[in-house]
Amino acid sequence: MSNARFAIALAGPTLASSVSSSTVFIQPIGAVEHHGPHLPLGTDSIVVDELAKALVAERGDLDLVVLPTLSYGLSTEHIWAPGTLTMAATTVLAVLHDVATSVVRAGGKRLALLNGHGGNTNLLRLAIREIRAATGLDTFLVSGDLPPDNGGPPSDAREEGLGIHGGIGETSVMLYLRPELVDMEKAERSVPSWVHSYEHIGFGKSAEFAWLSNDLSKSGVAGDPTLASAELGKQRFGDSVVGLGKVFEELVGFSFPHH
Repeated sequence: MSNARFAIALAGPTLASSVSSSTVFIQPIGAVEHHGPHLPLGTDSIVVDELAKALVAERGDLDLVVLPTLSYGLSTEHIWAPGTLTMAATTVLAVLHDVATSVVRAGGKRLALLNGHGGNTNLLRLAIREIRAATGLDTFLVSGDLPPDNGGPPSDAREEGLGIHGGIGETSVMLYLRPELVDMEKAERSVPSWVHSYEHIGFGKSAEFAWLSNDLSKSGVAGDPTLASAELGKQRFGDSVVGLGKVFEELVGFSFPHH
């Protein structure tokens, strides 16, 4: 029997009797937001949900409990675009605190937020500390594929290191996971090359600037989705699953040395 399981499919007593001090509860969190004219609003939520499912399938040896994916996140940078559904930062924090207290009642000791949307990142860093202080849970923030503006690796060189939204990576993964939801006829290159005209201001530089996605391009895309392919998406998704497996292998045994 697999140690990795989905909370929503378990009876309450079954879950309670199977939780140990090493069990990691995983809360996937995505977003419903504008991704240009070629990708669906639910891109981030679809991808993170599939990552969680693939992680369970790949690493059934790990003691994991996956909670239902939280599809809404913090998408302030896309509020200019019709269809974007965002919660306020305070709402996200409150919801995650409520989830955490429920995990405690179920006997959980560890909670990992599995993030699928770069715009959630800074808020979730705050959330895991606040939750730890309030509940005593060991809390973690894990990302399958962070964009470069949130600490991830540089995007494809063909995007000049500026592919952070709706570009090669996301479009390729969606072509692999949900090709029927991608309209490549509407995909256009929208790389904000002007960012390179500043030496000290930019993504990953000493000074950051606040932006809405339509500050970066008229379409709200920052990248080149025309270069995407399902083959690349399969590779990226598979690499993310393998990487997550290694991360959670450490999480189940993590402890502070003085505790």
